[in-house]
Amino acid sequence: MFAVVDALLVTLRRDPILALTIPSKVQSYLACGKPIVGALDGEGASVITESGAGVCAPTEDPQRLAAEVLSLRNVDADMRAAMGRRGREYFLANFEKGALLDQLEQWCRDVSG
Repeated sequence: MFAVVDALLVTLRRDPILALTIPSKVQSYLACGKPIVGALDGEGASVITESGAGVCAPTEDPQRLAAEVLSLRNVDADMRAAMGRRGREYFLANFEKGALLDQLEQWCRDVSG
């Protein structure tokens, strides 16, 4: 289903605890290489912004979300494809199982001296 869409939407309600999380949807969306439209705060928004994989509006701000959707619509197809590629690259570098295991192994080495 993800293959036929132009962009993928992720939303969260405003909650300090949720702002500390990265929704699994964000990771899935990054992995499939499609631009992301986010309506969330905190870590999830940071990942979308940092990766360059899409656009983000603060949680519970429908006017800003609409503006971000329109801005994405007005970007040419090549730019949207580039967002998707950046998201996929970010996923592979930060969330792919092998990368996570390598990071965990390095942390264990650092702690054990």
